[in-house]
Amino acid sequence: MQEISAITAGVALPLLYNCCVRIASLSPAVTEILFAMEQQKNIVCTDQFSDFPEVARALPHLKDHQKIDAEALRQFNPEVVFTSTLVQEKLAKHLKEERFGVIFQDPRSVAEIYESIREIGTILGCEPRAHALVETMQQGFNDTKRKAGLMFRKPKVYVEEWHHPPMASGNWVPEIVKMAGGIPFPISSAGILARDAGKNPPSREVSLAEIQAFDPDLIVLSICGAGAIANKELLSSRTGWSELRAVAENHLFVIDDSLLNRPGPRLTEGAKRLFGWMFQVLH
Repeated sequence: MQEISAITAGVALPLLYNCCVRIASLSPAVTEILFAMEQQKNIVCTDQFSDFPEVARALPHLKDHQKIDAEALRQFNPEVVFTSTLVQEKLAKHLKEERFGVIFQDPRSVAEIYESIREIGTILGCEPRAHALVETMQQGFNDTKRKAGLMFRKPKVYVEEWHHPPMASGNWVPEIVKMAGGIPFPISSAGILARDAGKNPPSREVSLAEIQAFDPDLIVLSICGAGAIANKELLSSRTGWSELRAVAENHLFVIDDSLLNRPGPRLTEGAKRLFGWMFQVLH
């Protein structure tokens, strides 16, 4: 039985190429990736937000996505713990200090998401499935891009990730907007941390004046944790926001945030939804 060691903060992880390692998936995106690669049988526990596919809800869940209790986690005796995105960086550091074998991934672009999937495949010894998943995602995006290429113009799209204060979606989301045929709200790289140089800018707070200057053709609410039930009034009830052209023309849409905010396989579905709304607005 061949072994590899992934080193994280000085902790050696004895990982097996036979895909039988005990996994704690503390990231909803990683949980989706594991299911897509048919590795769900090895998941011993997840975080509270791992809710897709539906059968993932039946897995043991640990409370508090960002402050998971180390002793509660230890009860599941995981051999590898997956964490993901900037909001879990402190958690990953804490769990490493507690001597867990932690893999922390922080993809900021579609290309980095592909790489994170390949990394998971390498760690678990199922590279062919990882490569197949990446190819499936690429095909999905290409299908949407082909359709988007037929639109007579590119609509301007503002995607909002949080409502108080208003925050524009950054990281990979502007790329998804482009693939769906739109012009994304610009996320400046000004003020980005030196360690993140060269990466896509993260989501950031925005002002009404910035949105007015951008004058989006449509607005999409992708509010973290709200799923598909975010209230449009979170935006339209703000002073001055109801006067935006997109709001006045009823071009305000709500998307299940897991289709845009999770760096995983269903981003292709998010791209399809965005394209559909852009096509609707233009016709």
